[in-house]
Amino acid sequence: MQVSLEAGEGLERKLTIQVPADAIDKEVESRLNSMKSRVRIDGFRPGKVPLKVVKQQYGTQVLQEVAGEMMQNSFRDAVIQENLKPAGLPSIETKTLEMGKPLEYVATFEIYPEVELADFSSLEIERITASVEDVDIDHMIETLRKQRMAYETVERASQDKDQITISFEGFVDGEAFEGGKADSVPVVIGSGSMIPGFEEALVGKKAGDDFSFDVTFPEDYQAENLKGKLATFKTQVVSVAEPKMPEVDEEFVKSFGVDDGDLEKLKTEIRKNMERELSSRLSSALKNNVMDAVLKANDFTVPKALVEDEGKNLQKRMTESGNLQGGMTLPLEIFEG
Repeated sequence: MQVSLEAGEGLERKLTIQVPADAIDKEVESRLNSMKSRVRIDGFRPGKVPLKVVKQQYGTQVLQEVAGEMMQNSFRDAVIQENLKPAGLPSIETKTLEMGKPLEYVATFEIYPEVELADFSSLEIERITASVEDVDIDHMIETLRKQRMAYETVERASQDKDQITISFEGFVDGEAFEGGKADSVPVVIGSGSMIPGFEEALVGKKAGDDFSFDVTFPEDYQAENLKGKLATFKTQVVSVAEPKMPEVDEEFVKSFGVDDGDLEKLKTEIRKNMERELSSRLSSALKNNVMDAVLKANDFTVPKALVEDEGKNLQKRMTESGNLQGGMTLPLEIFEG
């Protein structure tokens, strides 16, 4: 086997490899001979097909199979011989592939860079410190209350933070548009879940009110036919409900697994969980700071093949994530997002 190494731009390398003709021919002949007793060709009894006929029928196919295996084996031997460390699979260009002639091909690939580590003793690493305080526990209790928040129907007019349930139909230039109609939809005023101006128009309304209002779709709205268009919404109020957060009482504490309803025990568990999460985040932040400092001190070229592979992996994960959420669609076009 003859091997010629050529350095390309950056980390690129080219190996021109030549496999002797006798090695190829010998393997092809061996495989064709072994096929004589197995092939079925019209006009010949089983096991009596002449080698010449077998070669005419299957020679090209067998040659390609042998060449593929020879390329794989010879490339592996060549990179070992040249002390190379390929990053990714090679691109193969076949120069000659013919019985009686040497198999010659060019393998183009990238290698891993030689990295000479800098002196770590001079690196400065920022270590972030933090602790869980009593005020953090109180904030977490408030967060838990908000998570358990419910809405209670009221008779008064709607106001900010209320949940108002409405039925509506939207019109642009006097014509109803697709996705602009809904029945008994709950909307939290001030949540920003609707297009600008929609929620503001719901303030001061009571159950049973029948009214219309105009809003303009944003210029960057996702639906092309609605961008920048003035729309009129005919609306009926079904109900108005105000937010009610639970009291921090014994029942509230028990709902988090504290059987005796002791608030201090709940706070102790919250502190443990927050300290565990904080420790994990501080450790992660320190690790990132170390890696950033090491990368800054050690400048080297990353093989394009590895970057492309990582890009494909990220794309695959995003696609799979998108497929999992494929059934989640917005029910109404007027919802923002």
